[in-house]
Amino acid sequence: MKTSLIDTMLDSEKRKNLLLLLMGGKKNRDEIKTALNVTSTAIIPQIKKLKDCGLVIQEDDLYYLSKMGEILVENLLPFLNIVEVFEENEEYWLNHDLSGIPSPMLKRLGELGNYIIIEPNLNYLFEFPMEFKENIFKSNFVNAFTAYFHPEFPAIYSKLAEQGINVSLVLTSTVLERFQKDYADQMKKLTISESTEILVNDDISGVATIVTTDRFLFLCFFNKNGHYDHRIIMSFDPRALKWSHELFQQYKEKAEKINLGNE
Repeated sequence: MKTSLIDTMLDSEKRKNLLLLLMGGKKNRDEIKTALNVTSTAIIPQIKKLKDCGLVIQEDDLYYLSKMGEILVENLLPFLNIVEVFEENEEYWLNHDLSGIPSPMLKRLGELGNYIIIEPNLNYLFEFPMEFKENIFKSNFVNAFTAYFHPEFPAIYSKLAEQGINVSLVLTSTVLERFQKDYADQMKKLTISESTEILVNDDISGVATIVTTDRFLFLCFFNKNGHYDHRIIMSFDPRALKWSHELFQQYKEKAEKINLGNE
C-alpha cells in the first residue's frame, strides 16, 4: 500500500526535521548529518523515502526540496508550530477562555514560539514578575490592553509617561473608572503626557491583559469560569511580538479614544 504524503512527512522525526532543515536551502550530506546530529546509516534511508515520493531532489551530493516539497513544508510549518504551543502546556490552553482572540489570529497562535508560562509566587501574588519589570522600562514603546485592574498599573504607566515612552492603553470602562477615581495623581501624569493615549473597548472577552512592546509579549487570559488566572504567558520570540502587535492593533481599531485634555 502506498504511503500518504502526510505519513511520509510526519511519521518519522528524522524525515520531518530534514524537511524543515531543507526549507533553508540546499544542503550536502555532511551538513545534514551535523545539523540533525545523525549518522549516514540513520539518515540515508529517510532521504531515499523523501526522494521516492518526490519531496526531495538530489543533485550530486546536494539535497533540496522539490517545488511540491516547498509548498507542503511551508504549509506544514504553521501546523507544527501550533501543535508545539499547545503540547507544551495542554492543561493551560484547555482551561482558559480564548474567545477574545479573533479567529484569524487564533489560527496563528503557533507564532507565540518559544514562550514561557510564569507560575505565580504566592508571596508576591499582586506584583508583576521580574521578567516584566526588567524589560518594560527598557522598551521603546508599550501597547497594552487590560480588562482587569492591577494595583501596579498606575505607577508603571505613569512612570513610562514621565520617561516619554510612547504608550497606547486600551482599557475597559470599569478599569478606566478605577484609574480615574483612586489614582488621580498618576492619571494626571498620563493626561499631560504627549506620548500617551488612552482608549476604551468593552467588547473583548477572555483576554485579561496583553502588553506588547518591541522587547516582549505579556499575556494573561481569564479561565473558562471568568476568573483571573495569575499564570502569565511571556515570549521574547520575534514572531510573538509581530503577532501581538497585530492583535493589539485590532483591539485599538475598535476602541474609542478618550480625550485626556492634552490636545
